[in-house]
Amino acid sequence: MQDLLIKNGKVLIYQDEDMIIEEKDILVQNGKIAKIEKDIEPYENIMMPEKNSTPKLKEMSIQIQKNIKDEIKIIDATNHIIMPGLINTHAHIPMSIFRETTEGCKLYEWLQDKIWPIEAKLNEEDIYWASMLSYVEMIATGTTCVNDHYFMTESIRKATKDAGVRTVLTRVLMDTDGKDAGKQRINEFQELYETREKDNDLITYTVSPHSLYTCSDDCLQEAVKLAKLYELPVHVHFLESIDEIQDIQKQHGKPAIEVLKQYFEGIHTILAHGVKLMNKEVETLKAMDCGIAHNPVSNLRLGCKIANTTKYLQNGINVAIGTDGQGSGSNLDMFEAMRIACLIQGGIHENEERINAKDGIKMATINGAKLLGLDDKIGSIEIGKDADIILVNIEEKLDNITMLPNLNLIANLVYNTTGKNVDTTIVKGNILMENRKIKHIDVGKVIEKCKEIVNRLY
Repeated sequence: MQDLLIKNGKVLIYQDEDMIIEEKDILVQNGKIAKIEKDIEPYENIMMPEKNSTPKLKEMSIQIQKNIKDEIKIIDATNHIIMPGLINTHAHIPMSIFRETTEGCKLYEWLQDKIWPIEAKLNEEDIYWASMLSYVEMIATGTTCVNDHYFMTESIRKATKDAGVRTVLTRVLMDTDGKDAGKQRINEFQELYETREKDNDLITYTVSPHSLYTCSDDCLQEAVKLAKLYELPVHVHFLESIDEIQDIQKQHGKPAIEVLKQYFEGIHTILAHGVKLMNKEVETLKAMDCGIAHNPVSNLRLGCKIANTTKYLQNGINVAIGTDGQGSGSNLDMFEAMRIACLIQGGIHENEERINAKDGIKMATINGAKLLGLDDKIGSIEIGKDADIILVNIEEKLDNITMLPNLNLIANLVYNTTGKNVDTTIVKGNILMENRKIKHIDVGKVIEKCKEIVNRLY
């Protein structure tokens, strides 16, 4: 792996409980952040030949210098903000081919009438190419880590390896369509996990019941067994819509929060959405090992109302950001999700303290890393952490006109930046995109394959 030296940029750094941007260089060695300093010299440890050295020693010294220089790639980050890669804590990676199918639908209508019937027609190849399209979108918009919630996961895993994006995988579990189907899904998850590459730390796993309303008590019990057996977190849809409240009560004979506590207390749990959390639910979650994957765009598109993330954070509940699938979330642009997550709190907190731009960036980076149990590796730019880094272009030019004059770098990152302003995406020291060019994926082929899938399915 080639070492990297990122020079002349403005680095977003977490300092105590605050966030600052400083002009620093970053040295990346063996995929990890080795130095964060001003004016790092790439070749400072190279021995120069003595004046009186023999020709042979001079030649050897020059060759050593050349070899070392070849091992270090220098990236000029002038007019760029260097920040942690964005972490999407709830997505359905293959759902690129469902983009904008939700118009005019409520959540249940959309799932039952549009999504589930078409998903039943998907094959492994469809899942691979649809996943690749999503990975291209993520790389192009600055997402370096994603938490998936889908099926046919072996095809997603293949796409994950080909794309190089850090991914948390699963095989979704549910059994309200039949006990035999539920057992089959459990077997598929176990097969997926048992066949993992143990030395590939870019791919980790969760146990993921679809939701409390699509899983029987037996299914939830099996999910708990798997989570404890493999020491994995749980990832589940939770209180996304008003209909869900009644359906969970009907399915389990008790309120949703009591079902959650009954099965998942003591297990680290990622709750997707959490829109309908009242005071009682908030108080219970404060005492549990869990956090919220907030999906602001999807919640608004499906008419699920607004999660009170300000209240959750004020009560010590970790809140991160997700995009959901493109069918309901429209796209995987985490900058858009950050902006909307911050803006909509003004709609429910009139003249009150609420989350700000710094909170939004934390939700998309370090909070996401904590929610996924990966904060020892990613989520911030710190010495010793993996180099999951993106470069955001802030050059004074026409393409950046909405951020000029750039009077507040942090606020501009949230309110006036889109994924298209990202021009370099790095995962564990591997450059996946540089200067808006993705070289390791045939993007044109991915697009054509997905067009063929759409033409067949619709």
